[in-house]
Amino acid sequence: MTPFTTLTAVAAPLDIAKIDTGMIVPGRFQRLPRRAGHADYARVFLHDLRFDAQEQPRADFILNQPVYQQAGILVTGPDFGCGSSRESAAYATLDFGVRALIGASFGDVYRGNCMQNGVLTIVLPQPVVAGLMAQLQAAPGARMTVDLPQQIVTAPDGATHAFDIDATRKERLLEGLDDVGVTLQHLAQIEAFEKQYRADMPWLAPIL
Repeated sequence: MTPFTTLTAVAAPLDIAKIDTGMIVPGRFQRLPRRAGHADYARVFLHDLRFDAQEQPRADFILNQPVYQQAGILVTGPDFGCGSSRESAAYATLDFGVRALIGASFGDVYRGNCMQNGVLTIVLPQPVVAGLMAQLQAAPGARMTVDLPQQIVTAPDGATHAFDIDATRKERLLEGLDDVGVTLQHLAQIEAFEKQYRADMPWLAPIL
């Protein structure tokens, strides 16, 4: 995955509580392939909030407003990503172009899936989140900065807010490593072990 260091981007205020993973990616889209260079999951991100029954964009939905077309940060209502554990919700978030989510709380599994796919989820106190929402609503298209090495969010008004993150999650995001990437760091040792294992027990070779 792409490493995450510092992000400065347009931030969109998505002031809706308890958007679950079934709203992030409706169930009928779960079998979509995820193809490199294609926007399949970007299209279905928050699909039923973004589009009406005729597949036309809802003009009153925040992310359909031109100023937010390139939003890279979402400031969310509480419990964003609650519900089922579908990883497609994290795929859609990333493929839509969002690299950072800021809110008072997130669904635990969704948050873990986001971190695995290179999307940083930041938990801040609800009053701080409400203040960020107000600033973004007052100045559509405002930009924010997320500094992962320093663990600082910079608001549109220049105020800074520190956030906590698990040290392992932070290291993996900075280095662009998911679980597979971490395993592949030890590929030489794994291959050496397998070679020795086959040499010590050659009768197992046909099934290994």
